[in-house]
Amino acid sequence: MNIALIIGCARSGTSILGELLAAHPDVRYVFEAHSVWECAGPGINQSSRLTAQDAKPGVISQIREFFSSEGASSKLVVEKNPRNALRVPYIRAVFPEAKIIHIVRDGRDVACSMRPGCGGEEWRHLKPPDWQELFSRYSGALRCALAWRSVLEIALADLRDVPHIQVRYEDLVADPVSVSRLLLEYVGLPIVPEVADFCKHIQDSTADSYHAANQSRWYRADHARRIGRWQENL
Repeated sequence: MNIALIIGCARSGTSILGELLAAHPDVRYVFEAHSVWECAGPGINQSSRLTAQDAKPGVISQIREFFSSEGASSKLVVEKNPRNALRVPYIRAVFPEAKIIHIVRDGRDVACSMRPGCGGEEWRHLKPPDWQELFSRYSGALRCALAWRSVLEIALADLRDVPHIQVRYEDLVADPVSVSRLLLEYVGLPIVPEVADFCKHIQDSTADSYHAANQSRWYRADHARRIGRWQENL
């Protein structure tokens, strides 16, 4: 199957990156197919962590059938899912042929952006294996920063010997056209005007800016710039 999987810690730019590729007419875009990926059940400590051992034959068949159906009429299926940053061995067992795109953002900015989702009385973002300890011992931006570190350490270790491409959120915001060309080359698609047009939505300034679908609920109007927002928020 021709499939690309966008992974990265929550609030690292997975959504805007997914929509960038979704602008290509040859792409079928899937937004966070949680129920499908999690047919194997929860990971250790009720976390989002799954490994190759969780990818039983029935699980593999169910997930592959779903994405095959989704992409039946497209050249490439693209799914973005932050939780899969904690499941690289699992997603590789299901889709050994997948092109993996890992987006990484400055952890200080991620901590600020994650705060509405898991800095308070609820934890609504991806859960690393130590999330329960972090939830009980810390709060606010510190909890979110430690969660980001846990997620990134696991993802980087899992990806060490795995073919993939890493994108910096800061590079995407600073020069979306160049990053889009790099990504289209990686996934084997031609450069098209539709993607270049979407690049105009990606900007550092938050004033009257575009928000990726389903992400406005996490946005807080407490920073003028996306890159280096921690200097305003912390």
